[in-house]
Amino acid sequence: MRHRTRSNQGERPATRIRRAGWLSLLLVILIAFPWLPTYRVLADEPTEYTVAGAGNGKGVGQQDLVLPELEEVERNCKAYYCYDRTTKQVLLAFNENSRVYPASMTKILTLPLAMEYLDPHEQITVSKTAMAATTPNSTMMGLVTGETLEVNEVYYGLMLPSGNDAANVLAEEIAKHYAETKGALPTTTPNPTPPTDGSPATQDPNTFSLIGQFAYIANMKIRELGLTDSHFVNPNGLQNENHYTTAHDLTMMFDYALTFEDFCTVIHTPTHAFKADNKHAFDGWKIVRNTNYLLQDPWIIGADSHCAEVFGGKTGTTKTAGTGMTLLTINENGHEIITCVCGIPYDISDHQTVYVAAVVRAANIECWNRDPVKRVEGNVTDHRSYNAPEWAMPKGSYSAAPVTTEQTETTAISESTETSDPYAPSEQTTTTSPQPELEEKTLFESHPAIVIALVALTLIVVVFVIITIVSVSRARRRKRKMGIRKIKF
Repeated sequence: MRHRTRSNQGERPATRIRRAGWLSLLLVILIAFPWLPTYRVLADEPTEYTVAGAGNGKGVGQQDLVLPELEEVERNCKAYYCYDRTTKQVLLAFNENSRVYPASMTKILTLPLAMEYLDPHEQITVSKTAMAATTPNSTMMGLVTGETLEVNEVYYGLMLPSGNDAANVLAEEIAKHYAETKGALPTTTPNPTPPTDGSPATQDPNTFSLIGQFAYIANMKIRELGLTDSHFVNPNGLQNENHYTTAHDLTMMFDYALTFEDFCTVIHTPTHAFKADNKHAFDGWKIVRNTNYLLQDPWIIGADSHCAEVFGGKTGTTKTAGTGMTLLTINENGHEIITCVCGIPYDISDHQTVYVAAVVRAANIECWNRDPVKRVEGNVTDHRSYNAPEWAMPKGSYSAAPVTTEQTETTAISESTETSDPYAPSEQTTTTSPQPELEEKTLFESHPAIVIALVALTLIVVVFVIITIVSVSRARRRKRKMGIRKIKF
């Protein structure tokens, strides 16, 4: 029995070799698989996963909405104006030359003036006078006296949370820089343009202040733009009888502001986190969100509106002025449309988003009817559909139509004179993102950790096989030298 067992033990190395060989062959095939013919996947295709509890939903979600008719908007708001800045044509208008109070839509002019005179990376310090010019119920960025920070941080504090403290700080800096670069300013702003109703003009209250000097600069810009129905006395829009404008004039101020690329960047931003400074010890000490709700939920305008994208804008609200919004949208035909809605009563200020959406919808449909040529892929259901109903969830590809700026702007009409289409947008005004392409991916590209583990395992098996072969060879040599006698029973 001893010798029979010994004989069986002599067969085990060979068996192990065969088994190790088959295992090695299998692993070699797996390792070689990444370099075999590849499979095709969509580039940047999102990974599908199942959330715990999925499959037992009861249908909770955003329901369909019905926007109000224009007649309802006109019964309640004071004015609106819709302007195609690509063709320089009026699309829709209602009381566009009636005087209104702009509230925080004033900042549509404050920001481009800051961009005209200030370096965005310049460090500025918040003054006592800037903070004193705010009111207790003001919307604020959160600045404190003595705080030193970059100008571009104040840009976001001005436009996203509509900070009146940010507006005052920028106004003072604009006045300082104007005096340094263009000469001394009056120590008081001049009397405002007399009202059209014949009543006497009143003295501007911002006498002998930097903010008063900013108002002087702002009114010079208003006149430079050829606007005759507007007059500003502050940079923030806090209520003042001598601080007024019209829906038409606000639209033209917004059109001027859009010539600044940085202005477009700021109004297109949904959120911003502030950096640490000498008064706030950590990055992200405050995260502000854009008050323009259509930027986050543009699907409200409707996929059939031919609106391709809500680009951005500025809201404004006070008890006296009511509420409103001025914003830019991109039509599917590539045209850039400015919509300004003013004077929605304060007691129905929660109607702001749907009223503005109704006017934007009507303007985009009118723009499309005048030039029904699709040049921009996708529509508002493809842009920031955060809480949209099922029918409005993204179905197409994102295609951002960049806004023309002063540095690259040439009107679409002048550039399209050589084409058969009078409204064909230029290369600067529209771009179309390519559709997702099929991309070849190997197993190693998709799952590198698995491949590395297989390689390591294969090396272990190969070493084991080599050791086994060597030990078997040595055992056979010993048998040949010593000889094995067979015992018969």
